[in-house]
Amino acid sequence: MTMNGVPQSLDTSWEECIALLDSLPSLSVEARVAALEKLIRNPSPGIRSRALRMGAAVLPDEQLKSYLRSEADDVLRNAGVEMLKMRGNRGFSLALQLLKDDDSDIVLQAVVVLTALRDPRALEPLRGVLHHQDPNVVQEAIVAIGQLGDARAIPDLLGFLEADPWLQMAAVQALGNLRSPVAVPHLKRLLTDLMAGPLAAEALARIGGQSAFLALVHHWLRFRNELDTETVLGLLAHVLEGLPRAPKEVPDFRAALLDLLEDDRETIRVTAARCLLTLGASAEDRKALVLVADFHQEASVLPACLHHRSDLIGYLIAQTGSQRTWGFLLAARFPDETPIPTLADALASTPLPDQFGPLLRALEKIRHPDLAEPLLGFYLRQPEEQRPLLHPLLRIHRASLAAHLEDAGLEDATRVVLKALLGVPENELVAEITALPHEERVRAMAELVGQDRLMRLLPWDAWLREAPESYGPVAAEFASKVGLRELAASFRQLLEKRPEPYLIRTLGELGDRKSVKLLIGLLEETSSPLEPIVIESLGRIGGPQARQALRGATRSHRAQRQRMAFRALARCATEEDDAIFRDAISNQDWYIRLSCAEVLGRFSRPENLAALAQLAADPVPIVAQRALSFLES
Repeated sequence: MTMNGVPQSLDTSWEECIALLDSLPSLSVEARVAALEKLIRNPSPGIRSRALRMGAAVLPDEQLKSYLRSEADDVLRNAGVEMLKMRGNRGFSLALQLLKDDDSDIVLQAVVVLTALRDPRALEPLRGVLHHQDPNVVQEAIVAIGQLGDARAIPDLLGFLEADPWLQMAAVQALGNLRSPVAVPHLKRLLTDLMAGPLAAEALARIGGQSAFLALVHHWLRFRNELDTETVLGLLAHVLEGLPRAPKEVPDFRAALLDLLEDDRETIRVTAARCLLTLGASAEDRKALVLVADFHQEASVLPACLHHRSDLIGYLIAQTGSQRTWGFLLAARFPDETPIPTLADALASTPLPDQFGPLLRALEKIRHPDLAEPLLGFYLRQPEEQRPLLHPLLRIHRASLAAHLEDAGLEDATRVVLKALLGVPENELVAEITALPHEERVRAMAELVGQDRLMRLLPWDAWLREAPESYGPVAAEFASKVGLRELAASFRQLLEKRPEPYLIRTLGELGDRKSVKLLIGLLEETSSPLEPIVIESLGRIGGPQARQALRGATRSHRAQRQRMAFRALARCATEEDDAIFRDAISNQDWYIRLSCAEVLGRFSRPENLAALAQLAADPVPIVAQRALSFLES
């Protein structure tokens, strides 16, 4: 049985619900409301989520207000709140209106929405709600203000620290979220409160800073035997690691930490080590470093406890594993405090793969003539495919490297590359490159792809005729990088003789419309392994002929070909193509539906907006969010 086109059976099948969702934009307003009210009660999370997104997009404000007033229907009330959250900016305006409602429950729901939206414009209206007669509304308003992160509200919140526990807890949490040192003395007084004390300690840790550290450390030293060591020590480590510099010595604190280095629990030993390292140099540094290194699995991230320990750079670089990586990371932070002989010794060895990047970052910051020779040796030991990673470094150190270019150990191709990197005029280098034997010339050019001015001067057309297999990949990489359309004709000639993936990709990146006919010919070959690259390149090139071919490919019975075609067509689509995307908004492939959202949002016709409204209820979040972003704009 149906009414106004809406199935009335309580056990409506999943297929019927999907069909109903798809038909929503075409229903009358009354039928649309009835359908959504039915769908949001569906036990399937996917169906309900789509219905809520659709309702957020299409239902009028008055309808949402009526849902919020549905005291006897929790499902409708909750749906109204969720739809308001999904509306974003549009939901914000309506929520502000509802703050003035006479019904406390409506005001509470409005505050819940504002909490979720976190719009800074809500601060002043929420401050007014702090005086509401309903404590539940006040509690939610306190939480919402804390989420906004605006310290101007602190004076409003301090009074609640003496209120009932329900409001006191909310105020403590909000003050911690606001992260202002103004709140520290007020939270400090609560540390000895049996109920609010642990929450006040967490709030102080979130605020951080010197005053918060002193409040926590004195509290811990005084009541150490009565507090949970793991929790409070973790909070202290968090605050210490956030300080801009090591704090002044606190009597008995370092001694207490040294005792904890022998604790049976690993987490406590490691946390104590973090605190000790943050406090500055001590006899226990090496032991603490071993504890932290054994515990931390990710060596490429410098532990916060070492952020200010420039005194450890030389020691760490001389170590192995994680500690050596941390030494390189510290050297990048403190280049002027890095011992040059130690860094030079490091260049004489082979770093682990995860140490390579940190070492390069350090060398980018440190410029010293004593590093030139070890840096050149380090460069020459690298595999050819990895050498371009060092090019920026060679340019940085070019002044001190120049004296080493005539060393007998350099091959001709390597010497030419180094001359180019160190600034020798391009006209001189063209002759040297041309004089190189064929194989060395190709090797040198592969490393010089980033030298735009030099590479433009080379006789590419002649070389491509002479040895296309050797010079083609290098020429294509360079042409793609700088948009050198002058070589497109040569690439087309090569493509006619032998289709290669790099040629197809390069012609696409150059936007060469004269190659479209060739590419379409390749596309017509059944199940060609080149198909993905051809389709992508047609999308990059665009134009009537390419779009026509892609439109044909969207009708393919092969799912993968259809998906690629829609994505490529979306890249170059015009208004003539939007009907194809409207017809595809119910396609089973979410990637195709995402392409539909992007194209339909580009052309704001009424029929496209209706289709976007349907996509706004898509079960895949990225599709729904993309469609909603276009609807809101």
